[in-house]
Amino acid sequence: MSRLKGTWLTFWKSPDQRYEFIFAAVVLTVVMLSTVPFLTQIELRPGVQLQDPIFNYLPARDLSDLIFYILYTALLIGFVFLLPSPERLVVAFEAYALFVIMRMITMTLVPLEPPIGLIPLVDPVLSFMYTGKQVNKDLFFSGHTATMYLLYLMLPAGIYRKLAFVGVIVMGFCLLFQRVHYTVDVIVAPFFVYGSLRIVLRARSAVGFRNGIFENH
Repeated sequence: MSRLKGTWLTFWKSPDQRYEFIFAAVVLTVVMLSTVPFLTQIELRPGVQLQDPIFNYLPARDLSDLIFYILYTALLIGFVFLLPSPERLVVAFEAYALFVIMRMITMTLVPLEPPIGLIPLVDPVLSFMYTGKQVNKDLFFSGHTATMYLLYLMLPAGIYRKLAFVGVIVMGFCLLFQRVHYTVDVIVAPFFVYGSLRIVLRARSAVGFRNGIFENH
C-alpha cells in the first residue's frame, strides 16, 4: 500500500502528469454524460436491419449473466493492475473516451435496427445507467467487445493479459449468440480501439509525453 501511495504521490507532483490526469478524467466524464441524450435519440431513430449469415450457425441463447460476469470481472482485474501505474490508467481513460466518441460517430453514420431474434441484454449497469430504458440500437460497433479489447491492450504482459485476450473472443461469441450485435459490430470493434490508442499515444508524444511503457503495443 505504501508503494502504491508513493507511486501516486510521485506522479501527482509532476504538473504535466497532474494536468493530464485531470484533463482525462474531465473529458471522460463529459463524454459519458453526453451518451445520455445520444442513446435516447438512437433508440427513436429507424435503421436498416442486416441479414447476418453467421447467425445460421449460432443458436440464440440468453447469456446475459455470463456477459455481465466476464465484463465486470475483467474491469475489476484491469483496475487492480492499472492502479499501480497512473500513466497506464490515464492513457486508458483517454483511449476509452476516444473510442466512445468514435462509437457515437459510427452509430450516427450507420443507423441499424437490432438483429432478428435479439434477446435483450440484461445488464443492470450498462443497459440502464444512461437512459433508464433498455438500449438495443447501440450497435455499430460493439462497446462490450471494445472495452474488453482495450483492457487487453492496457494490461502489462503476463497471464492476465493473455486471459483478457481470451475474454475478448468469448465476449464476442456471447454477444452473437444473444443476437445483441451483428458479426460486423464485433469484428471491427478491436480496430477502432487500437486506432484510438494509437491516436492517444501519438498525441501524447506530440506534446512531449514519453510512451515508453507502451513500446510493445
